[in-house]
Amino acid sequence: MRQVEKYFLTRASPDDLDITRATQTDTIQSIRWWSLSELRSTAETVYPLGLVDLLADVLTNGLPDEPALLQ
Repeated sequence: MRQVEKYFLTRASPDDLDITRATQTDTIQSIRWWSLSELRSTAETVYPLGLVDLLADVLTNGLPDEPALLQ
């Protein structure tokens, strides 16, 4: 099986997020804010793979000219 997902970068405050408005609330177990250092040091798997490095690059160099492709 092959699955394609699209992720979008946005800036939001915790008050902007309401999981009860999600389209698939039954699959959301929890939400939380992560700092870049927390994402880098967690033992949990962060999906999509490569997201942490992409975020670090965006924070350092700004947005890429073309959408990033992570696999």
